[in-house]
Amino acid sequence: MTSPVPAPRPLDQLATEGERLGWIFNDRNLYRRKFMEPPPQPAPVPPELQERLDRAQRGMVKRILVALGVGFGLTVLIGCCGGVLTRDSDGGRTLVLFLAGLSALGGIAGAVLAGLMPTLARRSVAEANERAQAAYATEHTAWDSRRQWHDQQQQHAVDARPEWSAASPSPGTRRVDIVGGTSYGWEAVLTVFGGSLLATRGRMVLADFTGEALSGELMQLALGTGRSVREVALPSDLASFDLVAGLSTEELVDGLVEAMYGDAGDGGNRAERSQDALLLNQIAGILPPSLTMARLLAALRVLSGQIGILPADVEARLAALRPEESRVRRIEAFLHPLESMGSDPATTPPADLTCLVAEGGSGRAQHELLKDLLVQWLGHQVRHEATPIGSLVLLGADEIDHRAIERLSTLCERRGIRLVLFFSHLRAESLRTIGGGEVALMRLGNHQEAAQAAEFVGRGHKFVLSQLTRTLGGEETHTVADTVGESETKGGSKGERASRHGLRRYTSTNWSKTRNWSQTESTAQGTNWSEASSEQRVYEYVLEPRVLQDLPEYALILVKNEGRGSVVQAVEVDPAIVTLPRVSMTPVAHEPLPDPAEAVIPATRHPSQVTVSQPQPLAAADQPTPTWGAISDPPRHQQRP
Repeated sequence: MTSPVPAPRPLDQLATEGERLGWIFNDRNLYRRKFMEPPPQPAPVPPELQERLDRAQRGMVKRILVALGVGFGLTVLIGCCGGVLTRDSDGGRTLVLFLAGLSALGGIAGAVLAGLMPTLARRSVAEANERAQAAYATEHTAWDSRRQWHDQQQQHAVDARPEWSAASPSPGTRRVDIVGGTSYGWEAVLTVFGGSLLATRGRMVLADFTGEALSGELMQLALGTGRSVREVALPSDLASFDLVAGLSTEELVDGLVEAMYGDAGDGGNRAERSQDALLLNQIAGILPPSLTMARLLAALRVLSGQIGILPADVEARLAALRPEESRVRRIEAFLHPLESMGSDPATTPPADLTCLVAEGGSGRAQHELLKDLLVQWLGHQVRHEATPIGSLVLLGADEIDHRAIERLSTLCERRGIRLVLFFSHLRAESLRTIGGGEVALMRLGNHQEAAQAAEFVGRGHKFVLSQLTRTLGGEETHTVADTVGESETKGGSKGERASRHGLRRYTSTNWSKTRNWSQTESTAQGTNWSEASSEQRVYEYVLEPRVLQDLPEYALILVKNEGRGSVVQAVEVDPAIVTLPRVSMTPVAHEPLPDPAEAVIPATRHPSQVTVSQPQPLAAADQPTPTWGAISDPPRHQQRP
């Protein structure tokens, strides 16, 4: 768990070189590796010792009886035989008694030895166990020392890794589009990203069309780091801030016409545009040089019937134009809120941070006109400003015409200026605009906008289990048949037969009886079982829309280019992260993760980054690319031997 590092001015730490949109959390423990050496195991008791103990315990009683039987049998035998043979000799009798006693003692000794054999064998096994345990303790101590040393080295390696690394745009990217989010989220991005842009690219111009004045914390950061700051609130400060200063007549007329028709679609009413541009060019040709908005409005009022505003000769020349009164009234209505612009111009030098803030209290028509004129002024500053601009930030660029944004983007790209656009919603104009650079997605509450953003990130193929089938069946048949049959036949005949002695009568009878019986029994039993699964390739969002709807306020999803492919990164933009330990203010390249079999926490990729697409080679690396018009060798079966 990290703890904040006390710092006297933590906000000033954000103004360090290196562009950063925020920070990416790197789980350092994913690089922790296991100690792969297995722990030692206690050595088993030698099998011959265990066998000796088993034999000693198994045959102990038998050996004792055998030893006693042999000893006492010999004693009796020696005593009987020796007594008979040595009954007349005292010395012989003594020898027989001695031998008999010796036999008895031998039997007793053999029995004692047979009884002690299990104890001796058990003692040998215990000693072997003690030696094995001592060797195991020594080996385990050495193994545990190596494991602890490995864990310490892993801890040192993990502690040396930064926990937060900066998320920056890819090299060569000139434009960043930030879509969605809340006012607090935008303020955090401005503080973090804006502070790094000031320190890296120098002078910054910020235009805030939200009416919320979100640049307050960024201005404090700039002042705290010794940079000059100028804030202009529009339309309150129009008198000291001239949006048309330095413009030629053609640029002024073109800018005013584009501002008046900024919401007229792609084509708009081209005839009306042309006629308004012609009238304004004619008026500018009659008025003296150094055209201002006050003089232009005075000329329009003369055309609408007011006399005595301009010199008589100028009014006469204007009256000769005879334009349509409705056209004059419409142009005057558009330009009337700008009458005081530039009447009291300020002479302050260009500041390191210039914040142009559109106030929220003005009417929508005036707000739209000021916004379009401000975009035109920004384009002029990019083209003609003597003091170069390092970065240009537009807050609330949703309703700026996409053609104006594309022109401004092209100008910034040619001059190496970082252009940052903030879009509140992903709607008509922003959908036609985003994608000119890298895109950062913040919280999008609307489900349709979240779906559009997920579609922008892209989809990917993966295989999922689509169907699982299991079948279990059985069949059993049992048949029994009994057959019983019986038949009986009886017959006879009578007649006379001639014989030598005359006629004789005869009678014959025949009888037969047949009986059959059979029994048939058949039994059949069967069981069948099958299991099948099928996979299907699906095409799903890499980033689900619901994820974008549930993003935290200080989080964004950065879609950035990596070579010819693209990746999605999860970025935190909370400025307070700079006070945490192990925070890198520069990007840190991801090192390959350890093999899952060796990792303490198995992982196949970094959780904070998902690869959307990868460049694929046009041909396999081991196959040479054929030259144009080259004829390859014919197949082997077509070659002549």
